[in-house]
This record gives sequence, structure tokens and C-alpha cells, in this order.
Amino acid sequence: MTERATAFVAEAERMTNERDVDGIRTVFAADGHQTATLDGLLIEANGIDEIHRAWRTMCAFMAKRQMYVTKTLVTADETTIVNEWVGTVAGKPSARGIEVWKLNDAGLVVDQRLYGFLDARPETSPVQNLRILVSHPLTAMAFAQVRGRG
Repeated sequence: MTERATAFVAEAERMTNERDVDGIRTVFAADGHQTATLDGLLIEANGIDEIHRAWRTMCAFMAKRQMYVTKTLVTADETTIVNEWVGTVAGKPSARGIEVWKLNDAGLVVDQRLYGFLDARPETSPVQNLRILVSHPLTAMAFAQVRGRG
């Protein structure tokens, strides 16, 4: 199983970095579902045609932002593969995420969940703390209060 899962993750990395739009049709089941959460932006697609369109958009975005990733297998069983990824966006090595792939009996993806952060920074980063303060002030204030007690 590990060999198959490692090969699957390597192919997912290749498809991402080579922007293989049509290759997505060989990975997903016709009735597959995909959910990507990127920096809080929720992108959902149902069925292979929607998934193909969403993947085309994602590939165009990654090309425009010069995004490249390295994917690593975390765990797998007969129906689930989990990988994490780290990457660069415009040459800056701050992207990271995790993917969960659910497979059917034929080995095709019936559900993919991706959670990604394109510019993750340490909790001590003034830029990151300002971002959180602007976008989620209550969360930023609560975190600052409890962090000060630590």
C-alpha cells in the first residue's frame, strides 16, 4: 500500500508543478468531489467537469504566482491517502498544506480535501500578527491576551 500511495503522491506533485490540467481526469471518479480551502477561501467542485474547471483555474493561478510544491506522504490505507506539502510562491518558501484523498475500489479519487496556507509565518511575525488583527480582530486579541500569560 505504501508504494502505491507514494506513487500517487508523486504523481499529484508532478501534476501540480507541471500544471497538468487534463491529467486530473485520470485521477478523479466521474462523481468525485473536491474542496480546497486556501487562506480561508473555500473552493468546491462536484463531478469531474467541475473539478476539471476548478483545476484549470488553480493551475493558471499557480503559474501566475510561480507556485511549486514538494509533496510528502503522511499516511495511507486502502481507501485514504494523506500528504503534506511545502512550497514556494514567487520564490518565497512559505506555502504549506495538507491533502486528504478518499479513493473508491478502482483507486479513483471520490473526495479530496486540501487545506493550504500560501504565506504562513511564525507567530512572532509582526506582519502575520497585523494580518490577523485586521482580518480577525477578536481572535487576534484573544490570542495576544492568552499568549502574554504563557
